[in-house]
Amino acid sequence: MAELLRNHQVSLPRAAEISEKVVGNINLIDTEKQFLEFIRDLSRDFEELIQFTKRIDMHMQVGEREKLEIQVREFVISSLGTDLQTAFGVLSEAIKDETRQEDLCQKFPQFKQFIDTKVWIT
Repeated sequence: MAELLRNHQVSLPRAAEISEKVVGNINLIDTEKQFLEFIRDLSRDFEELIQFTKRIDMHMQVGEREKLEIQVREFVISSLGTDLQTAFGVLSEAIKDETRQEDLCQKFPQFKQFIDTKVWIT
């Protein structure tokens, strides 16, 4: 919102209207995904927000990829001494740009078990 105001892309009354909607719903938002969905819904009424949905979506994709890389790194480190073949398989799949966590969990049950039993702080 500050960027829109700074660049004179939104009037003060319009910014106040958007802010009122955001503040009124802030307690319903717990995750980045919920925030993105909220902004997408809000952009139907406030076209000024459309540009932010693209940025948020891109940020979420980067965040998901970074989280996957951390999980793969931890899995490979813990598995190298006991299961070199699986560690190499997970690593080989993970380096592909299109690979997602769900793909690795489906293909490698050991990886799924590893991420399900560990607390991940991201």
